[in-house]
Amino acid sequence: MKTEKIIVSSLQEAVEELKRNYGDNAVVLSSRIVKRKRWSFLPFLKTTLLEVTVGIPEDEGEFQKELEEKAKVYQELERLKSTLNEVIKSVKFQEEEKEVSKSKEAEDLSLRAGRVLSRMVYRGVRREIARKLIEEACGYDIELGKLDFKDEIHESLTESFKKNILIEGERIFEETPRIIVLMGPTGVGKTTTIAKLSYLFKRAGKRPGVITLDSYRVGAVEQLKAFINIMELPFRVADTPEEFLKSVEDMENRDVIFVDTAGRSQHDKLRLNELKLFLESIDTHIYLTLSANLSELVMYEVIMQFGIFPIRGLIFSKLDETSYPGNVINVAYRTKLPILCFTTGQTVPDDIVMANYDFLTRLILEERHELESAGNPPEA
Repeated sequence: MKTEKIIVSSLQEAVEELKRNYGDNAVVLSSRIVKRKRWSFLPFLKTTLLEVTVGIPEDEGEFQKELEEKAKVYQELERLKSTLNEVIKSVKFQEEEKEVSKSKEAEDLSLRAGRVLSRMVYRGVRREIARKLIEEACGYDIELGKLDFKDEIHESLTESFKKNILIEGERIFEETPRIIVLMGPTGVGKTTTIAKLSYLFKRAGKRPGVITLDSYRVGAVEQLKAFINIMELPFRVADTPEEFLKSVEDMENRDVIFVDTAGRSQHDKLRLNELKLFLESIDTHIYLTLSANLSELVMYEVIMQFGIFPIRGLIFSKLDETSYPGNVINVAYRTKLPILCFTTGQTVPDDIVMANYDFLTRLILEERHELESAGNPPEA
């Protein structure tokens, strides 16, 4: 598929021109507002126009084949959506159920195990998930006649997390993907997270580069470029799929390329499909960025809508903006998607923690000391 840009006064005019010049197979990929001179001899008088990027299939047979392949993908996505809908229904049903009374919990749990269970529920972990994690961390104490932690609380709970939550925070420095893409809803902090990750990978001895596809948000390019220039790393801006592929080729000597994407609402299917055009012709590792202060149901909704992409894992941002981080545990436990990292503030390059089990345990038990520095790689 080749792309062209046309200048029109409205989107309706663009659609009519597409049908007139290219037939029904041409599609609108993106649009933006531009200012143009109304008369060349009066430079201070400008009019507002629309610059539209259109995609034109080069071969009809190839286009039809591409549609058939996408139809298969969409069928699989519908299956995934159905599964996630069942998860959402299950969560809603569990919210309507009455909580198990504390007296009943005390029947088979030791005093300290019961206290940790209550603490986890208070921090936002679903009661049934907290119960499962506690049971995994405990063994039967003959003297007490109840379940009690096998070791110290922190160590026992950490071992339980290892059995139930997937994490790849530290492994990614050893098995580094070629291209890492961050995507997610608007305002979750993808741009600052890209800058922080770039710093961590450089400190670990890698050679990162950065490409941004977010040229529409005011100040987005300048903000990221300023961070990357300070670290003396290569930086590119790509407005079209062709420019993106060229930027990747220009960075062939980089160990890892981070790709920043514009925020997309989970309800904006058109914009999500536009983004898909950039990524479908190249192998990427896509991480979905979720704000830790979102409700659990909204997180599932975002995961479902962004399911048109092959999501490899999760990033949880704004951990400092919630007192109830149990949603992180709930979502990771239910979706079985690995956690890459957490961000704990806006400061670049600080305020980021590569996910690890010790950090998760401290987070849920609210062990604040050394929380911020846990899990980041040492300097190379």
